[in-house]
Amino acid sequence: MKRYIHLFIFTLALIRGVHSQSFINGNFEINSAGNTDQINLSNTELNAKLTGVTSFGSYGDVDIINSSAYGGGGAEDKNWYIAITGGGTDIVALSLKSPLVAGKKYSISFYDRKDTRYLASPIQIGLSENNTTFGEMVYTAGESPSDNKWTQRVFSFTAPNNGQYITVKMATGDINHWANIDNFTFTSVTCNTLITLESSARDVEKGQAVTFTVSGGNDYTWAPDLVMNNATGNTITFVPEKTTTYTVSSKDGSCPTLTAGITVTVHEPQKDTTLTKTAPDKKDSVAPQYVKFNKHSLNGRKYKVQETINVSVPLVKVMVWDKNRVDGDIVSVYLNGQLLAENMEVSKVKKEISLPLQSGSNILVLYTVNVGRIPPNTAAIRINDGSNKRRITTLVSDFRKSGAIEIIYNADAVTSK
Repeated sequence: MKRYIHLFIFTLALIRGVHSQSFINGNFEINSAGNTDQINLSNTELNAKLTGVTSFGSYGDVDIINSSAYGGGGAEDKNWYIAITGGGTDIVALSLKSPLVAGKKYSISFYDRKDTRYLASPIQIGLSENNTTFGEMVYTAGESPSDNKWTQRVFSFTAPNNGQYITVKMATGDINHWANIDNFTFTSVTCNTLITLESSARDVEKGQAVTFTVSGGNDYTWAPDLVMNNATGNTITFVPEKTTTYTVSSKDGSCPTLTAGITVTVHEPQKDTTLTKTAPDKKDSVAPQYVKFNKHSLNGRKYKVQETINVSVPLVKVMVWDKNRVDGDIVSVYLNGQLLAENMEVSKVKKEISLPLQSGSNILVLYTVNVGRIPPNTAAIRINDGSNKRRITTLVSDFRKSGAIEIIYNADAVTSK
C-alpha cells in the first residue's frame, strides 16, 4: 500500500512540474570570476566564465561585477550582476532548464539599473531557439533604467516558439550606453495590458457632477488633479469647470504604466430657467394634471410639512436648487395636488416657479422621482412674496415620504420675515 501512495505522489509531482520553468543562472552567481570585477570581457571570455550565459553581441564588452562601484550599489540579488552595452553591441542569451512551449503564456521578472556616468536605453527581451541569435522579441521596457536604483520589470508574453534561451539587449545605443541587469526569474505575476475609463456623462451643464469609473490596473493617478488622487478605489466624482480631457494612469507594482482618457464637454446653463405653470387657454383641451391628494398624502405617498409660512399676496415665487453636492436628484413640484413642474433636475442653477395661492392653507410638495447617487433627495427652497425673500429651507424627500411647506395666504395678514 505504501508503494502505491509514494508512486502516486511522485507522478503528481511530475505532472505539476511539466510546465514549470527556471533559468540555469538567472542571477549570475554561478561564475568563475573570482572575487574581483571582470570588466570589458570579450564574448569568448565571458562565455568561459559564466555558466548558462552566452554572449554574442557585435562588439563583445560584457562585464561580471560584484562591487558597488557601478550604479550606486551592489547586486540586486546576492553577490553578482552583469552589465551590457547598447544597441546590440552586447547581447546575452540566458539558458533555461527546458524549452518553453509555443503558444503558452509565461511571466518573467528581472531588474535593471544604470550608472549616472553613462547613457542607457530600455532593455529588450527576446526568445530564441539557439544561443547565438536574438530570436523573436517578446518585450521592450517602457522606460530606460534608472540612475543608481534597481527597478523591477515584470512582463507576460505568449511564447512565439519553443525557445530555450531568453535573450537580452538594450534596444538602442552603442558602446557608450551601459546598463546593469540582474535576477531573472519566472513569476506567477501577470500584468494588466489595458485599463478602461467610463464616465457617467460626457456632455454636461456647468455645475453638474460627473463620476469616472476605471477598471483594470491599480494605484491610480488622475490628471489634471481631480480633487483627490485615489490609490485604492476605482471611482471618483467631481464637478468639471470647463471642457477638459481627463486621464487616469495605472502603475501596478513594476508592471508598465497604463493610461486611459475621456473628454468631458461643459456647457454654460441657459439664462432663462424660469418654470411657470399658467392656466390653460379655453381653446386648449388639455386640463391641468391632478393626482390623488389629501391632507396626509400625495399620490399615495405621505408628505411631511417641514415649515409653515404666512403671506398676504395671492401669487408668490419659489426658487428651487441644490446648495449641497449635486448628485442627480429629480423632483416633481405640486401645489395643492396640482402639478407645476415635472421631472425637474435639482442642480446648482436656481429654478423659479410661480405659485398661485388659494385663500388659507396651501401645501407645496416636492415629490421624488430620482434620489440621485446619494439618497435622500435634498432641495433648497426660498419663497419670495414680492417684499420678502424668506430664509432658505431644505426639503428632504425619498420614495417613502415627501418634503412639504405649508403656505398660508391671508390678504389681511401682516407678513413676517
